[in-house]
Amino acid sequence: MGALNLVTDQGPRPYPAWKTKGGGGGGESFAELAHQIYQDDRADADSRRLLLAFAYVITTRDFDTPKEMWRQIRKALGRDDRHRYTDPVRTLIEHDRPRYVPPDERPGGYDPSTRRCDGPRLRPYKERPYKAEQMSLLARVEQNKRDAEDFRNTDNVCGAPGKHRVLEKQPSTGWYRYHWFCPRHRDHAVRVQEQVKAQNAGAPEPIPNAGGLLPCYFEADWVRLYRHYTWDSWEPPVYGVRADDWPIPGKQPVPQRARLSLVIGGAETEQE
Repeated sequence: MGALNLVTDQGPRPYPAWKTKGGGGGGESFAELAHQIYQDDRADADSRRLLLAFAYVITTRDFDTPKEMWRQIRKALGRDDRHRYTDPVRTLIEHDRPRYVPPDERPGGYDPSTRRCDGPRLRPYKERPYKAEQMSLLARVEQNKRDAEDFRNTDNVCGAPGKHRVLEKQPSTGWYRYHWFCPRHRDHAVRVQEQVKAQNAGAPEPIPNAGGLLPCYFEADWVRLYRHYTWDSWEPPVYGVRADDWPIPGKQPVPQRARLSLVIGGAETEQE
């Protein structure tokens, strides 16, 4: 497999469309690279779409300028009629930005179903309203079973919609989650916040768990490219921009892989 070197072209001279560190090339390399991309469990559908577009253009298409390469990548990605006015390259590279994603976060914000009060439950939860006298014996048995298996009873938590949140960071990974509390359990929120204050202060920067796949397959000035496609103030994680380099608690590091090398040119001029 290979990784590309997307470094700035310093002149108009022609250069190879792509090359591997060990030399050589050809259309067969796309099949090999595509196989590795599909076998990469870290890649979701959007990540695979972007990686395959890069691999296809770099290994099978001819182009003389950086602008032409970016044009062909956009063509390979295609355009969705539902998002006809958006740039697929910008959207997908932003999706590949190295970052930590909390377990209860989803695109557009936090899942409301996870914003449930963690305060203690004082009495068993029972679904209401229903009239027991109007239910059959079998229906009452099923209802009692559902009540017993409800998360509010199994976890012994309030479960009401949360309004106050408390951040808790893991001391070894920096990964964090929010504990939610309803107005009735605001005192619990204050106590928990005080309990995790010292722990949060000593926690490291969160280990990224999302993005960072483009640098695993292609060499480039990815800090500059990520900033170009997200925002100028973006800073790379202290662990690096490549997902292969990030520590995974309880697992061995990902073996280093060879990466394709390509001269691409400035990202500022890739717009059509």
